[in-house]
Amino acid sequence: MFLTKDHKRQIEDWLGALQERAAFLQRLAERQDAWEHEFSLRLAAERALWTSVEYVTDIASLIIDALVMRDPGGYADIVKVLVEEQVLDASWFGAFTGAIDFRSRLLRDHARITSLDVREAVSRYANLFNPFIVQIREFLRSN
Repeated sequence: MFLTKDHKRQIEDWLGALQERAAFLQRLAERQDAWEHEFSLRLAAERALWTSVEYVTDIASLIIDALVMRDPGGYADIVKVLVEEQVLDASWFGAFTGAIDFRSRLLRDHARITSLDVREAVSRYANLFNPFIVQIREFLRSN
């Protein structure tokens, strides 16, 4: 199979939304104040991290389905398939698995996540979304 114009348009739409969230997370990561204690910013950061991971896996799933790659077994495996297919860099994936784990915590253990946890996650993962965007756009240009 192959990526159609509709697939590419959908991926670009999702990349645009991911880019907006990545920019927001990057701005938070660069702040020196205690933004994580402002409830609305904390909630926004949690949601931006969560949806950013969802965009990554949705984009990866669309590519996997369109190109009939192997069936993945979970969130990390969805992204790992694109590493195996040399769409994404393996060292990037090694760092990104922590973002997937944090997304799972947001889903399953939300009440125990502290403001400090959110700040640390933003600091650790905010800069990982732009490399993904670049790698996917390079892949789309070549296909």
